[in-house]
Amino acid sequence: MPAYKRSAAKVPAPLPAGKILYRAEEAAKIMSLSRTAVFGLIRSDDLDTIKIGNLRRIPHTSIEDYVRRQLTAGTDDVQLVS
Repeated sequence: MPAYKRSAAKVPAPLPAGKILYRAEEAAKIMSLSRTAVFGLIRSDDLDTIKIGNLRRIPHTSIEDYVRRQLTAGTDDVQLVS
């Protein structure tokens, strides 16, 4: 059986029907990261958020943009598995 490669750049995170903003916990699940790691990305301005009243939310496009930047930057922190 041949092994198929999936490029992370071509496969966006699944978008639940009608959902475009996420809590940090939800973003962590989508990105397969810990909640602490997501808050670290927010603190370092690597992951954009918006503020609605007293709430912070992470737009789906912010998650996609972060992944895209990591893929094009070629950092040591993100590696594609072949």
